[in-house]
Amino acid sequence: MIKLLLTDLDGTLTEDRGIYKVSLDAIKYLRLLEERGIKVALVSGNSYPVLRGLHNYLGFTGGVVAENGCIVFYKQKIRVCKPMDRQILEEFREKFKLKDSWQNDYRECDFGFTPPDITEDMIKWAEEKGLYINSSGYALHIAFKPAGKTVGVRKLIELHGVKKEEVIGIGDSLTDLDMFKEVGIKVAVGNAEEELKKEADIILNLKSGEGVKELVTMILEGKLDGRDR
Repeated sequence: MIKLLLTDLDGTLTEDRGIYKVSLDAIKYLRLLEERGIKVALVSGNSYPVLRGLHNYLGFTGGVVAENGCIVFYKQKIRVCKPMDRQILEEFREKFKLKDSWQNDYRECDFGFTPPDITEDMIKWAEEKGLYINSSGYALHIAFKPAGKTVGVRKLIELHGVKKEEVIGIGDSLTDLDMFKEVGIKVAVGNAEEELKKEADIILNLKSGEGVKELVTMILEGKLDGRDR
């Protein structure tokens, strides 16, 4: 029985990848899950204030995994990663000619930069510094290891006291590969990156927010019954 649904934000709850407009229909459908007793949580690279505000105003009760796993909220706020060194941020920004995400003013551990394209030189630099590096397609993210959605999702599930098999996760980008490691049912929206689709149990026909509606409909119609066993 599914008790908790984890959803990415950018590219998943939005109307499409690469844009910021949240799909209002997707939110409406997720609220139907909440009414049925299935909690909905936001799992994203966005900052804690952004996600905590959305969590409250959208009517979700499952909690938040912010900063790609580094900040977790469910009845209490918990930091699960090491705070970032500002000198490292400055070096990364200057070395690769990057622009800060506006949310960096509100971050603690995982910081975002644009453009979102990762190069081999960046990966090598991050490894030498002991850093996690990834891209959501919206921004580059760096944090001290261990980081990534894996550590935050694991903590959130622990706080809920549910089994991995009772958790479903939906996403669109490579950062969601980390989330997939900790959930019982892995779902990719129709326009997700191909590498994510390869790891998914379910690949939806529809993109982003429309895909979320498609998944919720499947849950409500009992089409996933038995998959969580």
